[in-house]
Amino acid sequence: MTLDLHADTVEGALERVVHFLDRAVVSREYKVMIVHGHGTGKLKKAVREYVLNSPYVADSHPGEVWEGGDGVTVVTLAD
Repeated sequence: MTLDLHADTVEGALERVVHFLDRAVVSREYKVMIVHGHGTGKLKKAVREYVLNSPYVADSHPGEVWEGGDGVTVVTLAD
């Protein structure tokens, strides 16, 4: 599962992230990707801060080069 947040505001993007993670947990996904791009860095920072504090998230890290690099956050969901 992948969520593309390009062109979203921080507020709108975080709302979408909440719903996305809800759906991922219900679907029993193990790993998901959130594409936020680089831009000014505000969206990337907000997404990464949110997932660090989410009870759904066991781990998160920037994407590898083949996944989109630092413009992507890869999230491993908690059991």
